[in-house]
Amino acid sequence: MSTGLSASTIQRPAIAVQEASNMSVTLTNQVRLMEKMKSVYQADQQLKLLNLQAEVETLLQQLQNLKQQRLIEEDSEISSQDDRG
Repeated sequence: MSTGLSASTIQRPAIAVQEASNMSVTLTNQVRLMEKMKSVYQADQQLKLLNLQAEVETLLQQLQNLKQQRLIEEDSEISSQDDRG
């Protein structure tokens, strides 16, 4: 009695299952790699953002100092003009 199944017919599904398993492992590894790259990228971007925020704070402080100096200079000019007048 023959079942009609040859050795090659039985091997093909086994090969297909093995290939699918290999593809699954490869895809899993790629996903892990992408997640690592993404987390590194995010950390890099967060560091850049923090540096930019610090730079903006520094520039804002410098601007406020300049405005204060100008106000003091204007007040002193007005006072000296009033003293002369």
